[in-house]
Amino acid sequence: MFFTYPIAATTDNWISSTLLNILQNALDALQAGEEPPEFHASVPEIYKSEFLRGRKFLDYYNAFVVACRPLDAQQRDSIIAALVGQNQFPGVFDLNTQAPGIADTLPTVHQAARNLFEYAFGKLSDLKTPGSAETVRARYHQLVHAHIESGCCPFCGLEIMEAPDPDLVDPDLDHYLAASKYPFAGANLRNLTAMGTTCNRSYKGAQDILLDVGNQRVDCMDPYGHEHVSLSLNGTVLLPGGGTGPVWAMTFDPDIRSRNWRRVFNLETRLKSNVLEKQYQTWLKHCISYARQNNIDLSSRNGAIEAVGKFKNTCEYETFPTIARLKTSFFELIEAALADPEAADRVHNFLVKAA
Repeated sequence: MFFTYPIAATTDNWISSTLLNILQNALDALQAGEEPPEFHASVPEIYKSEFLRGRKFLDYYNAFVVACRPLDAQQRDSIIAALVGQNQFPGVFDLNTQAPGIADTLPTVHQAARNLFEYAFGKLSDLKTPGSAETVRARYHQLVHAHIESGCCPFCGLEIMEAPDPDLVDPDLDHYLAASKYPFAGANLRNLTAMGTTCNRSYKGAQDILLDVGNQRVDCMDPYGHEHVSLSLNGTVLLPGGGTGPVWAMTFDPDIRSRNWRRVFNLETRLKSNVLEKQYQTWLKHCISYARQNNIDLSSRNGAIEAVGKFKNTCEYETFPTIARLKTSFFELIEAALADPEAADRVHNFLVKAA
């Protein structure tokens, strides 16, 4: 990811943590041959009034208990392992950490858990942390919006996410680990990310972010971590000949850890088709206009080097951070080519002709 979310946005995670504790206690009671606690009696006093506003919590909890009651101890152990493993953040993003599922082995329990946590996810937009005037989701949105300076989707850096405003629609809140496969993490704010509509609905969907195209476990980037991916156009051939445009190459660092993110969001193709191929000629025109406005003579190589270098320094101020990176890298390539004895004349002539 080009930038990440603030961990502070996950602070109000009490809906998920309360439910997980209640389910764990119910399973422990069944394992001991005892009757599981009644739902509302298990809710901490501080959250009781809010959970009472979620009228279906009781029914979904009871359905989960009914599904677990006839199982043997080994089967219940597998449910506990799934409950814990699916919420092991950030460890679950390591390829050596298991995120066990029960969809195939215990489909009835899986569906019961999914029903409960899908309902809980919906209540993020309704329930309020004690002492807060905003719902959990609204507060999350405010913290994320304040943290992301550009206001862009961190998964692409190309799409503005709506600001917290009663007249606007909140951005999608995506399940990073799909709720259909990892239901116990379905209301965990650590597993939820505000995401641009295009990234979420056109690309991410319900894809399993932990698996590659061959369904093999891979390292996964933590959206609330500190690791950011750098991007450059190193390896791009500016003037391949034959009258064609540049042959684009993109370099991501780290490469291996970012591959699945790039695959899921079809990032290379989107950047190449929507940004580079569409905009590079416009960038050149803007650079030429900049030179004219600043009385820089492009007809000399030194003038071209000066114009490109100064214009390059303005590229970082683009509104969309991914475009800023690509645009800066593009003019770094031109600047380097103008300083290369073997490429300088050709690139300079190209700029003069474009002017």
